Amino acid sequence: MSALIWTVAKMKAWEDEQNRTGLSYARMMEHAGSRAAADLINRFSDPQHTLVLCGRGNNAGDGLVLARILSEHHWPVTIMWLQGQQLSPLAEVNRARLPAAVVYAEPMQLNKVLPEMQLIVDAVYGTGFRGELPEVVRQCFATVVQASVFKVTLDIPSGVAGDGDKVAAGSFQAQLTYAFQALKPAHCLVQALPLCGEIQCIDLSD
Repeated sequence: MSALIWTVAKMKAWEDEQNRTGLSYARMMEHAGSRAAADLINRFSDPQHTLVLCGRGNNAGDGLVLARILSEHHWPVTIMWLQGQQLSPLAEVNRARLPAAVVYAEPMQLNKVLPEMQLIVDAVYGTGFRGELPEVVRQCFATVVQASVFKVTLDIPSGVAGDGDKVAAGSFQAQLTYAFQALKPAHCLVQALPLCGEIQCIDLSD
C-alpha cells in the first residue's frame, strides 16, 4: 500500500498538473481501469462473470475501461447503469470503446442477473462524493452486500467522502479497493476501513 495520503484537493491538483505537462486525463483513466483489470486477471485463475455498477462520472469511466479489458480477456461482463446513461465526456469515450460481447442490465434486473455473477465492481462514485446515496443506489448496494461474490471498488467505496468527513448510510462494502495514485484520508478512517477491505494503490503515471 502506498505511504502517500492525499486530500481530494491534492489529488485533483496532481491530476491537473499531469494533464498540463503531457499525461492526459484520458490516459490516467486508461491506467486506472486497465491496471486494476490486470490485477484482477492475475488474482483469478479463471475468468469471472463480472457485474460493473456504473454511475455517470469519471469513476464510471474507470469502470468502463476495466470492463473493456476484462471482456477482451474473455471475462463475461455485464454493465448496470445506476444513474442513467448521460455520462461524463471521458466516460462516454470509453463506453464507445466497449466490445460487443459486453451485456447491459437495468437496476430492476439486479435480482435476475446477480445469481450469475462471481465478481462485482463498484464504479458509481469517486472520492469527491458528498451527501447521501440516492435510493436506487442504496437499494442496489443493500442487495449486493448479501451476495456471496467477490466485491471490488474503484478508488473508494461509493458513499464514502474521500477526505473522510462523511460516510453515507448504505455505502458500498468491498473486499478489495483500488486506490488511485495515493491513499485518501478516508482510506485510513476507522469507520471506512471495513468498507474498503484490502487496499491496493494503483500508479496512474506513465
